[in-house]
Formats: sequence, structure tokens, C-alpha cells
Amino acid sequence: MSIHRFASPLFTAFCAAFAALPAWSPAHAAEQLPTGPIGVAKVDITPEYPVRMYGYGARKTESEGVAGRLAASAVAIGGDEGEGPAVLLSVDNGAIPAELRAEVLRRVQAKVPLKPERFMLCNTHTHSGPDLKFMASITGAEHEHLARYEKEITAKLEQVVLQACASRRPGTLAWTTGTVGFATNRRVLKEGKWAGFGLIPDAPADRTLRLMRISDADGKVLAVLVNYACHNTTLRGNFKQIHGDWAGCAREFIQADHPGTVALIALGCGADSDPGPHGKVELCRQHGRAVADEVKRLLGSPMKTITPKVAAKMTTLQVPYCPTPPIDELRALVRKSFPGGPAADLLKLLEQGKKPRASEGYFFAAWTFGDDLAMVFLSNEMVVDYALRLGRELDAKRLWINAYCNDVSYYVVSDRLIKEGGYEVTNSLNALVSYGQPEKVQPSVEQHLVEAVRSLLPDGFRSSR
Repeated sequence: MSIHRFASPLFTAFCAAFAALPAWSPAHAAEQLPTGPIGVAKVDITPEYPVRMYGYGARKTESEGVAGRLAASAVAIGGDEGEGPAVLLSVDNGAIPAELRAEVLRRVQAKVPLKPERFMLCNTHTHSGPDLKFMASITGAEHEHLARYEKEITAKLEQVVLQACASRRPGTLAWTTGTVGFATNRRVLKEGKWAGFGLIPDAPADRTLRLMRISDADGKVLAVLVNYACHNTTLRGNFKQIHGDWAGCAREFIQADHPGTVALIALGCGADSDPGPHGKVELCRQHGRAVADEVKRLLGSPMKTITPKVAAKMTTLQVPYCPTPPIDELRALVRKSFPGGPAADLLKLLEQGKKPRASEGYFFAAWTFGDDLAMVFLSNEMVVDYALRLGRELDAKRLWINAYCNDVSYYVVSDRLIKEGGYEVTNSLNALVSYGQPEKVQPSVEQHLVEAVRSLLPDGFRSSR
């Protein structure tokens, strides 16, 4: 028996009206999302000649070929009116020097109204890329090769930012989080003190994968920004070829899985985490594939839409130096400390009759996408405790932390690591401002930084705890 036989005139009229509505489609749904001008671009930055490599002090020779290509990718969000665009630039490099970033910004500003707080450079911190950071200490033909590469990459970074700005068209943003398991704490402890490097599965690590989807107004994915908190050190000091490590492999796999999509990789607070296992190119591919598979899964799942309007703030926190110790005490400290460390640098300065600086500047910034998302950009190598603590004190469900941004000169360790001591601590901002004795910084660098980040974000992003 047909149901229509018992349909009331009112029900029949409702069905007819519903049938007259436009058919639903993903494109139709995308039109309802908040849109704004968005552009993306990528460029190859692989050196085609030997260069000295970044990251392992024992590696004293130039690269011996290319095992994986390097890239720089950019996304530009917003038009030229008002505050202007916000540009995030991801670069396969150990550490782009701050002065090189400044030169790229200066060149771009001649053509696009790009403000400093709206230009963020995220280093993937690969340990198998060119060593631009310490180029000044390298001489002869090896210095000439790096100087040539510095000139080339400066032009290419300018190019990719301008291309991203030129390609802007109406688009949408959405984000979500997933999990990838290879980030592993690397600090071996004995009786609570640092004893060396290893892979410690049960120690603190941030295995959250953060994903931002950048789409055009029709719903086509233009780019994905991926954030994961792990060193790009799958390849060790005995590896002598150019390679982007797990981040480079992840980028290539993502782009192969989603043709026409640009992949940008940023790192979180993973300074005390290494990929596990590590040692071979095949393991770079394994970790990169794990990231790409999670990206594929997340792109097929519901995501949180966010506004493409960015409000940006930037500041330099001045961390005060501890009082200078007596010269005899300093000389005794240098004899016991790591050669060439902060205490030795201070001693050399004093013996030359010069005065040390009163404070050390720490640069960081924050972008907020309305009330939807707070994205923090921290410079240098941040340990996992910063992600954990900021996640507790801010709204973790609307928080995204990028580290290794704009400059990479030292580690930034936590109060917990200072008690443990060891490699990251003796090479940290804490050691720098305390002349090699980090526990003397009061209040601690951790407290300085956490309070400064909290003050940079709107009150609405505080934790409800």
C-alpha cells in the first residue's frame, strides 16, 4: 500500500517545496564557509653542488650528493588592505639565520605590504641540509659554496612568498588534530640526572599532529600545514648527503597523495625528542609515510572551520643576565665547563675590557584566527614541557604551537630539565644568561616565557580550568 494514499495536503505541499530546493553539494556547502584571500606556492631549494652540512659538529666535510630534495613552501592569508596579509613560510633547513629572514622580508616589503609580525619563517631543522647558520666559521672554497647557496636561497624565498601573495583568491581554512607515534624522548636519566642520548618511550613527548587545511572557495584543497614535535634527526652524523629527513619525506608523500596540493611542515616543542627508530633513509620514509597517512585520514574526517582573518602580535622578551661573577671564580668555572661555552665567552669578553649585555632578547609572536584558534610562534629549540604547560594554562583545544621559528640559536629548556642537567641545558638560553649555570636564573626562563606568551593572547584563550 502506497504511503502517498494517506498524505495530507499540508504534507504534500511540504514535499513539493523541499523538492524545489537546490541540490546539496560540497561546493554549495563551501560557499557558506567564511572565505578570504588565500594563496600558496612552493619552490625547490636543493643545492646542486657540495656544501657543508648543518647539525653535527663532528661532520667536517661537504655533502656528497643529494638523497632527498629540499623545498620552501608559503601560504599567504588575507588581502593587502587593512593589516595586510599574513605569510607563513616553511623551509627545509637546519636554521635560516635571522639576518637572512630579515633580508627576505625587506625585499618582499618593497612589493607587498607585509608587516614583520605577519611574516613567520618555520625551519624544519633538518640535520642534513646546508649549514648557513655557522657559515662565518667556515673558510676557503667551502665558505664560497655556502655564500653562493645563501644568495640563491634568499632569492628563492623572496620568490615563493611573492608567488603565494600573487596567487591569492577566495579560500577557506579548517583545522584538526591527530596522532603519530614516532616522536620519542631522547634524554637518558640515571638517578634523575642526564646520562646521554637514547630513545625513552615512556618519557614526555608530544605526539599530537596538528593539521590546517587550506581550500579554495569550491572546496578544493590547495595546501595543508602540518605541525609535529620531533627533531629532524632520523639521519645521523655519519650521513653525508642532502636530505629533508622525515619532514621532507612527509611533504613529498602528502603531495603525491593529493596531487596539486602544497604541503608545509612546521615543528612543535620537540627539542628533547628524536624520531624512533632512526639511522637510515628508509626510516625517514617510514616516518614520513606515517605523517602522510594520518593527514589522509584527517582530511577525510570532520574538521573545525576557522576564520581566515588573522590578528598578529609580536614581541621580544628581554631575559636579564645574572650578575657577573668575580673573575677568579669565572676562570675556575671555565676550567670545569664545556669548552667554548657561555662562561668562556664571558671570560674572553671581560679580559678584553668589555662589558656583557644586560639581557638577552627572545623573539616570539602569536596569530589569532578570531576566537577559533591561537597559533603561537616560538623561536629556537623548545623542549616538550612548554607545550605541556601552555596546554594546561591556555585552552588546549584552540592552541597550536610552532617552535624553531624565525631564529634557531640555542635550546630553551624547562625547570624540569635544569634539575636533570645535560646537553640541552648546557647549550640553552638559560646557560647563556647565567654564564653556564642555568639554575641561577630567577625567575626562571620558563616562567618568563610562559607569562609572556599568556600576555600576548586574548583573555578568551585562557584555560577554563
